[in-house]
Amino acid sequence: MATQSTTDVAIEARGIAKRYDDELALDHLDLRVDAGTCFALLGPNGAGKTTTVNVLATLTPPSAGDARVAGYDVGREGAAVRARLGMVFQESCLDAKLSAREHLVLSARIYRVPERRARVSQILDEFGLGEVADRPTRTLSGGQQRRLEIARAVLHGPGLLFLDEPTVGLDVAARAAVWDRLRAMRDAGSATLFLTTHSMEEAEALADRVGILDRGRLVACGTPATLKAELGGDRVWIRVEREAGAREALAGVVGVASVEAGARGLCVRVDAAPRRLAELVRRAEPYGIAEVEFARPTLEDVYLHHTGHEYAVDGGETTS
Repeated sequence: MATQSTTDVAIEARGIAKRYDDELALDHLDLRVDAGTCFALLGPNGAGKTTTVNVLATLTPPSAGDARVAGYDVGREGAAVRARLGMVFQESCLDAKLSAREHLVLSARIYRVPERRARVSQILDEFGLGEVADRPTRTLSGGQQRRLEIARAVLHGPGLLFLDEPTVGLDVAARAAVWDRLRAMRDAGSATLFLTTHSMEEAEALADRVGILDRGRLVACGTPATLKAELGGDRVWIRVEREAGAREALAGVVGVASVEAGARGLCVRVDAAPRRLAELVRRAEPYGIAEVEFARPTLEDVYLHHTGHEYAVDGGETTS
């Protein structure tokens, strides 16, 4: 099985650029991911997420810059990098006619995993696939197939696992099962997880650090808590019957950073909102309060702030 690097840094990219003809897919990206953590990369469609993974996994060479993955240079030591990676692609790469066991045995042979039968049986049990191990893959549920793809990716003991939209298309129960398995891997520190996702909930649930990519540039990077704190305050939405004069009245409350009109009413950005809420309501009452809503900043707020896009319910983006 692959030997994990002793470095504390799983990924370090400096000035990575990737150009396709006249299109700059990655614009001199700098990125660092610590070993044993989960990093989630968010961004609109076409932002460069898949290109980033392809460069780091040595599937495509960068046009400029350099990167080290698991301690090895992606340009000069590609074979060493690939030997230490596991890959889960967004689109299924399973053969419908093979059984789960046959998929894993084939992968074990490719990676020259010692004691193949014992390792395959172990991984089938770990991923809850023992009872369906000898059924054709086409007869497995979507969640079982996704767990099989992750099981195949970790079979050889990689130090780094790339996961491209690992739960897309899964129902709630299947998604929760995949999350539980990924959390266990993250908490055990057995592998570094590099996740691309359109799900803010998934990033919140799994990631130690989050990066937001837009037009090939990393526009924000940090822990979810830090990124949310950087937005500067809680949000209070106040829907009033008459907005004329209401914005000015609310802006005069101590701690208010801004008041902006939006689809949900007047959005008041304010520090320590629970302490300011009574005064905000008092100031808004003369204008006919229809609704008041309070919320802490979310990753979706962070994403919208940095990209100008918001995610639709189905996972696509809408421009705001």
